[in-house]
Amino acid sequence: MYVHIGKNIIINTNDIIGIFDINKLKKTDSYDNIVDNLCDNLVDISANNPKSLILIRKNDKDVGYISNIISSTISNRVNN
Repeated sequence: MYVHIGKNIIINTNDIIGIFDINKLKKTDSYDNIVDNLCDNLVDISANNPKSLILIRKNDKDVGYISNIISSTISNRVNN
């Protein structure tokens, strides 16, 4: 199954590692570590309105998408 995460980006649900509320994640020590580890594999599709971070593994690489769609909406799309 596939899920739309914003800006015409559709990902395979089997590739999803996690979907996170970016505001809550920014308050943790893990956020900087995650962003540093993703480096060139972090794609911002939020149009300057970040709401969620979607981590996926594709072709043995971890990729992160910052989306303007809230994490609960994306999670609901995955689970329905």
